[in-house]
Order: sequence, then C-alpha cells, then structure tokens
Amino acid sequence: MDSWPVAERARTIESVGRKKQKFAVRGFPEVDVGAGGPNVVTLVERDGRFEWTSLLKNDSQVNRLRPSKTTTIFPATRPPPDLPVKSTILQSAERGENFIRTYLPDVDVPAELIRDELSQDAKITEGFKRFNPYMGNLLHPIVVHEQAFLAFPMGELNSDLNISPFHDSGDEIIFKPSAHPIRTFDTPIQQIVTTVPGTQTAYLAVRTFGETSFIGVDATRSTPYLSEVAALSHQDTGGRAVVDVVLSETPFSSLVVNDFGSVYRCSIADGDQIVDLIHPAAEAKGEVQQISFWRLARGTEGTNYLLASEHSLSQIDTRTNESIELFSLTGTGVVTSVENQGADNIVKLCNTNQLVWIDARFARRPLLAYKHGRQHDRYLEARTSPSLSSVTLITSRSNSMVTLYDVSRTEGQPIHINAPSYCFFSSDDASVSYTGSTLFRHPLHENTDAFSLIQLTERGSLYKVDLSVSEDGADTFGVSWNADVKEFERKPLHVFEPPYAEQAFVETDMSTAYDHIFCLHEQERKQREDENADAVYDLLEALPTFWQGLDVPIEHVLTTYDAVLRAGDEPTQTSRADFLTEGVINSTRGYRALKQGRLSPNVLVKGSSWHQNLTATLQRLDPTFPDDARSGAEAFKRYDLAENPDRSVQSLRYEKEAREQLTLDLALSADIFSSQPFSRASNEGPALEDLTKTLSLASEPPAVDFGYLQPKAISRYGREETDESEASMGVRSLLKDWQIGTDPEEYVFVDYYDRRASTPQTTQRTNPIQAVEIPLGMQLQRPPTILAASAVPPRPPELGRRIVAQSQPDLGGLPTRAYGFGSQNALSSQLQTQSSQEYMMSTQVLPGVHGGRPTVPKVMKKRVGGF
Repeated sequence: MDSWPVAERARTIESVGRKKQKFAVRGFPEVDVGAGGPNVVTLVERDGRFEWTSLLKNDSQVNRLRPSKTTTIFPATRPPPDLPVKSTILQSAERGENFIRTYLPDVDVPAELIRDELSQDAKITEGFKRFNPYMGNLLHPIVVHEQAFLAFPMGELNSDLNISPFHDSGDEIIFKPSAHPIRTFDTPIQQIVTTVPGTQTAYLAVRTFGETSFIGVDATRSTPYLSEVAALSHQDTGGRAVVDVVLSETPFSSLVVNDFGSVYRCSIADGDQIVDLIHPAAEAKGEVQQISFWRLARGTEGTNYLLASEHSLSQIDTRTNESIELFSLTGTGVVTSVENQGADNIVKLCNTNQLVWIDARFARRPLLAYKHGRQHDRYLEARTSPSLSSVTLITSRSNSMVTLYDVSRTEGQPIHINAPSYCFFSSDDASVSYTGSTLFRHPLHENTDAFSLIQLTERGSLYKVDLSVSEDGADTFGVSWNADVKEFERKPLHVFEPPYAEQAFVETDMSTAYDHIFCLHEQERKQREDENADAVYDLLEALPTFWQGLDVPIEHVLTTYDAVLRAGDEPTQTSRADFLTEGVINSTRGYRALKQGRLSPNVLVKGSSWHQNLTATLQRLDPTFPDDARSGAEAFKRYDLAENPDRSVQSLRYEKEAREQLTLDLALSADIFSSQPFSRASNEGPALEDLTKTLSLASEPPAVDFGYLQPKAISRYGREETDESEASMGVRSLLKDWQIGTDPEEYVFVDYYDRRASTPQTTQRTNPIQAVEIPLGMQLQRPPTILAASAVPPRPPELGRRIVAQSQPDLGGLPTRAYGFGSQNALSSQLQTQSSQEYMMSTQVLPGVHGGRPTVPKVMKKRVGGF
C-alpha cells in the first residue's frame, strides 16, 4: 500500500481502565490545513520515473459543490417543545409523595427513596441533553429498482411512520409527500434503517422504545405494502435496549448491538426467527464496561461488519463469530460515527477532533487524519457524496453547519487532499436541531454530479438543499403537495398549555379603582383632617403635661411620636406597632405645628427621667440624614420627580404633602425618652454610723448602686444565695468618684499613690512610684503629719491596719519596707525609735497575713541537755 512517510514510534494509549498500555501503533499523517499545518511530500513512480508529490494538491481545477437555497418539502407535524417545568427535586418529591398518599394510601414509600429516584432521573435526563446514545437517524431513503421513497416519522408523538414516494413525470422527478402515516407504533420511533440501494428486495428496520421491527417493503404498487418479517424485544437482546441496527443484503439478515456492546444476529430460517449472540459484551468477558455508545457498519461480502465504540474500531466476522480490533483512538477524542466500507476498502471514522480515512486491509496504519476544527459535538456524522465519491460531508444534529472534504486515492498513488475543506449552512437558522439527515440522488436523475441533502427537524418538517458542481444547477426534484399536506401548514399545531395558561382573557376597567385611590381617598383624607382639627389643637395643649398624666410608669422607652400618639385620644386604626398607626397628628396641621416648634422634643424633656437624641446614630446609618429633622423637607426635594410642564397642579400638591409627611415622621422619631431613671437609688438610709464613716479619715467607699442591670448571685461550693451582691473594696474604690453620665473620654483619673503629683493626673503613668526606704532598727516616732484637705488630695481608702512591734529584730539582709503614699519624703527625717506601740496606715493590697511581704524566719530554740 502506497502511503506517506511518517515517524514510526511506540505510543502510549490510555485504555478504558486506569492503566496505561504501550502499543506499537504505526504513524499516519495528521493534517490541520486550516491552522497552516506542515505539508507532506514523497517520491512516487510515474512512467518509470520518480517525481515528487504533495499530500495537499490544492488544485484550482477541482470542482467545488455549490449549495442552493433551502426548500421546505414537508411541513411540520409536531408542536414546539414544551417549556421545562422549573421545580426542584424536593418539590417534585413532595408532589410524588402527595400523589401516593392520595391515590395509594396503603403503599408506604419512604420519601428518601422518592428523592433518590428523582435525583437519578434528573442526572440521566441532563446527560441525555448533552448526548443521547439511543437516538439514531430518523430519515432514510428506500430505493428499489427505479423507484424511491422517503421513510420518516411524523405526528405529535413521533410514533407514526410515513413513507412518501418520488414520481417520474417524464420531465422531472416530483416528491409527493403523504399526509397520512402508513403505520403507527406503540412507542416513539428512535431509528430507521433500510437496505442498500439497488437490491432486489427492500427491507426496513424501525427501532422504537419497545422493540425493533423488521419490515419488508413491496414497491410494485402505487402505495408501498409493508409486511413484518421479524421483531426483537429487550428479552432477545439480553434484557438491554438496542442502540444501533444494520441490515445486510438479500437474503434477510440483520445485526443489532445493545447498550452493553453485545452484538446479536437476527435471521430467518424455514420461516422461524433465529437470534444468535455473535459478539459478547466486554462485561461478559470479565471486564468492567460502562460505555453505552456503540455503532455498527457494513463491511465487505456481507460477512464482515464493523463495530465502533467510543475509543476503538473492531471488525466482526459472522462466519467465525470472531472480532479483531482494527483501530484504537488516542487522545481526548471520542468516536461519533463510522461509515459503511466502500468498494475501495476505505472506512471513514469520525470523532470529535478528526475525520480519519482507514484502509480496512491495513487498519493499523490509517491513511489520513484530517482535523475538522469543529466544536466538541458527539452528534457529528460523516457521509460520502452519492455523486462524487471523493467528497465527504460532516453533518450534526446540533446545528445546520455542513463541512465538506475533498479527499481521494487513485490506483498506485497515496491518498491526496484535492482542496481545503469548506462549509455552508443548510438553513437560515444556524442553531436549528435535526433528528435525521440523508444524502439522496434519484436513480433516474440525469445529472450525475448533483444530489440533495435532506434533513428532518425536531418538529417533523423536511428541508432540502441541492448540491451541484455547476453554478446554475437545476433542482434535483420538485415538490407537489396535496390538499391534506397543505392543511398541515395552515392549521396551527396544538401546543400543550399548563393549567395556569388556561386562564380566560378578561378585560377589566380599572378606572374606578384608580379614582378611589387617587381621588376619593384624597378627598376623604382632607375631610378627616378638617374634622380632626380640634383634636390636633387639644393634643398640642396636653403634650407638655404628658408625663404628669401617666398613672403607671412606662417601662420601655418612647419616641416623640409614641408620646404624641398616647397624649391624644385612642386612634381609630389599630396596628401591631405604634409607628404604623396613623393618628390625628399625621396631617398638614401636624407638620405646621412641627415648624412652629410646638412638637419640639424640648416639650417632653422637662418631665422625662432620661432623654437621648438619635440624629448622630441615624446619620451613621444614612449619611444623607439632615442635622435638623425639622428641615428635612428642603433636603428631600432631591427625590422629586423630574420637571415636566405637563404635570398637573394636583400632582405637585401630592408630592409636596408626601415630602412634608416624611419630614414629620423622621422628626418625631429622632428622640427617645424614658419615664424611669437608669440608675437606682441606694436603699441604705443615712445612718449615724454611715455619717460617722463619711466624716472619718478612714472612711470606706460607698456601695455600688446598680440600675437596670442587676447582678445575680450564683451559689458555688454549697454556699447559700444572697439577694444582693456586695462589690469588693477595690471595685468600690475605683467607682466612688465616677458620676453617672460622665463622658468616658473626658474623665481624668487621680492617682493618689503618686507622691510627685500635686494635681490630678491622667490614667497614663510614665515612671513607677519611688518608695522610701526605712533603715533597719529605726521606728516611727509619731504617725505621719495630717495636712488639711485643701492642701492635698484625699487619701486612698484604708485597706487594713498593721501593728508595729516595740522592737524590730535584724532581718538579715532582707528587703526593707517601702512606703509610697502621702508625703513620705517629709517624714523620712523624723524617723526614730519608739518605745510605745502605735498604729499607722497600711498599704497592704495583697491578701494574706503578710500581704506579700517577706516573712521573718522563725528562731529555733536550741536543745538543752544531753543523752
């Protein structure tokens, strides 16, 4: 075999499993003409001499096929697809569970089982939207002698088989479609296959969801007569669904493959149907096989057939029931179609990346791989032109794009690319989807260089595009519709309408409702404002004495609007919240009173125990909030409608009143009040002992008073709970100078232990306190001098007392006692021994007997005596 020189090397091929195996695959040329790939040249012998030849001829004399305009030869018989129901799996499961409970109350089906089944079904349905391996070609011509028919499904359910004939009128071929099906199946049709044109007897295979029927076609009559020859069910194919069918020549025989890859042969012997398994699936051989894509094609001599999977091509011999792998696809591509083997032994294999020409006699070394450059599409299918054997067309169910490749091989020469590939669109709508396509040329047509591309859309209509070498090529055949077919085009197809779409069209005059909203409502509102004028004035007079009129104190805070609403009569409208209840103050007179200052929060501040303005907080939430809510009417003008000279005076008045009412609502909600103070007065009375402690220099800090937040005593270690918790001495000392309401940022902490500070210091300290060392063996002669209260700041609280002994023993080099408060520097010169016991202030702050001071070691008595 003459071939192009390529590099020979072993290639690592990924198998279906996880393991990678290395095969000695012979190289073959891979061409990407559109991307400017390298050309291939070699020496060939011609007339006894060698000359150079190129893979890409690029001959300008090569005739290109020119498409004609698209023509509709059969109208649509199915309505547009229904819109998908937008519902979640959980909603669908709830509906299914409700159906079971309603109509099958005795059946107990767990909700989890329903959800799992629906989830699995949704996953499978989503996968079928990308690629459905069970859907085959639904359009196929039937050619017997010089008669031709088109077989295709029709009807709303796609289960009616239509066989329409071609008639020869002498001048031209005319297609006369029939409006009535010749046979109706129980389930939708999935594939239609016929025998090779030119055979003496025509057979038709129709694969549906339920079974595969083999039908004999008698074309001697004006209307074809159908007779069923055989039928295959799922039980005949191992309980699995059939994915592809191929028919052989006379005598009748067919091969089918199921979705597991098992190939069965169906034949007729002595009037009985015989089904044999000639190629078991990979799973039956002990291997795990999850591939559902399988396609069959005819080989040579009626005994060899081709079986294509996603990544390989095998040849099956029906005489020995043996299979041989011819080609294995490498890379990320997936096989999409395989064409019947031609008379030149060339098989065309199409995948998602390339179109491959393979010589079945030397399948290990393909002749050529041409990159088509089309988007990843698993519906790509390659077909050879019936008039020009060198032209191959690639079509797809997903769109109307058709790509043409002119590749041929002459005797004694390697394969050549005659011209770069080119394409066209078979429909004005490039995104239209098809369910079937075929290349057809009537046997009586005189022009052998022309043929037709016929495609079946999802709605059941047939489109035709004529392809011819000549620029002014005539139509390959004409079309004639009878009255019934024309009625299909005129009659609108029934479209399924969900229940909500069955609502009747009703036209209602809404002018009365608009008048009630914009006219009567405004008139009634104005009338109510005039009737409630006296109530507004009475409310403004009673507002200053609002707090005095309360019989029971209100436990929660109130806004200005809450107080105004409670100061008047009970409103006629009730709501869950006061700010949603409309009162007499929501009127023009209320806004006028706000502008006059009669609704100022100062009116309520005098009688309230606590007040807070929320303007700063509201400005943090909305920076556009005005500083003075009463002036918001001017600030809110930026929300007015665009100026229009056609606006009515009533519209402008509505806009002005709405702006004023918004200002009134915001102004009455900018302040909050409380009738109760936040701090609770101490329950302790001014006892004489407390007065004495207050006047004493050694007074203790007062108890801590709690307001709304009260401490709760918790029993631990078996102790009894007490109603009140007394704060510790340290906490009371820190809080005794704190005044409720003081700004924490302006508070100045006074450090009484800083001997250098003559004025109150801030909380930040720069140097530690310098202690005064007392020499050992010396004692204070008298207590520290007490200065006037106006001279020095008050002393810290007396936390404890200590007794100074009459004599101090030598501490043996231990650290000396340090004093760090008051005016200790003035006392250092007056230190002397003291014979009497006196009391002095203690600065012990740590718990324990010694307060963290080093203890004096105990003097051990010596043992007197002997043994």
